[in-house]
Amino acid sequence: MVMGDEHMTFSPLMYKINRDEIIEHYKSYFTIRSSDNALDSELAEARNLILGLWHYELLILQSSKEQWEELMNDPSLKFRRELSTKSHKLQRYDIMQSLNLTSGAVSNLFNESTLPKWPRPFQLSVLLNHPWQLVNYDLPDPYSYSESPEYFDDKVSKKIQLKQLFDEISNVSSISGYVITDAFELFHQESGAVTGRWVTTYQEFDYFEFHLNYEPLVDKVLRESVLKLFPQAKYMITTFRPFKSLDKRSIWVIIPKNETLPSFEGMLHELKEYRDRTEFHTFK
Repeated sequence: MVMGDEHMTFSPLMYKINRDEIIEHYKSYFTIRSSDNALDSELAEARNLILGLWHYELLILQSSKEQWEELMNDPSLKFRRELSTKSHKLQRYDIMQSLNLTSGAVSNLFNESTLPKWPRPFQLSVLLNHPWQLVNYDLPDPYSYSESPEYFDDKVSKKIQLKQLFDEISNVSSISGYVITDAFELFHQESGAVTGRWVTTYQEFDYFEFHLNYEPLVDKVLRESVLKLFPQAKYMITTFRPFKSLDKRSIWVIIPKNETLPSFEGMLHELKEYRDRTEFHTFK
């Protein structure tokens, strides 16, 4: 499946055919991983098929909360880290910059599944958007997934106000985390600070992701307020958060970068038509 060529045109029919092939990759992986008789070589091959997918193909596997969490519960920490990295289209250089690591240290992080020195485990969690134990420990404690303490370390995330968010994108080289101190002015159900991330690693679009504790009321007032804060935004979704309860919600404010790419249309199509528990909104 290749959607990145700007000379191609997007076809919903072909997208569905290719999408079904991606789901079959997952089903094959899950069958092998669930089998008591599977060979290590078979599981390694199934993992490599998943890791060989493009970021926009991995977005397909992320559309199912249950499916993605199953992938990220793989017993291999190396696989979990690589899968999270590929899904965000992160390069090793991005990780070197974000974690202030040498090239060799980043290689150890993935090849040997080492635990980096503090506060890098929290920084890695924010970068990969998964619970910190899940991307740092071979045997993470699932009871730790419900909270997100990593954002509240001063060395990990930046405290910021709503009015500063849009201009902040110029300071982001890949992915950055934030604690939004006045989020209640936009999301009135939120009683305290809200966390979020700028994600700028895709060539198709950038997005700011708000992490909410309640289902937001997306009415005309909220849409106008969000557009005022992010004047270049064209789309917004409300969606689930992996490894969080269903009442924990996420808002993505999407700013297009290259709308000529078939992968841009494909990613929007995926978010709009297939992603579980997701509402898609268009600004203009």
